Amino acid sequence: MSDFLEFVLAKGPEGRITQDDVVRWAGALDNWEFYNAAAVEIARKYHHGALTYSFCDGVMNDLWRAVQAGFTAGRNALPEPFYVVYEAFDAGEYHRAEDGSDDPIADLTDPLIAELVARLGP
Repeated sequence: MSDFLEFVLAKGPEGRITQDDVVRWAGALDNWEFYNAAAVEIARKYHHGALTYSFCDGVMNDLWRAVQAGFTAGRNALPEPFYVVYEAFDAGEYHRAEDGSDDPIADLTDPLIAELVARLGP
């Protein structure tokens, strides 16, 4: 899975993961094992400071689009823990305080990712 993340990192900060990229690495859009393994590695590397929030959030959003396309291939249940990781990064995308004084990444994403990593092990 590290090779996949290196591939994504090589795309640069604006690089997007396409459905063709997912098929290349996963073999099919409905390969839930691929999504779960990618999400766990992203969560662990983010938790240990090796990846930025922005990078991880972007990758998870791109992978989420591929997961949705995979539903049409006959899979309907959400891959877990992929969806937990996706939701954790999604939670950091917007402020809850009207004045923007909160820090959704520190308040929501970081604890959710820390909990998942603790549960799954380093």
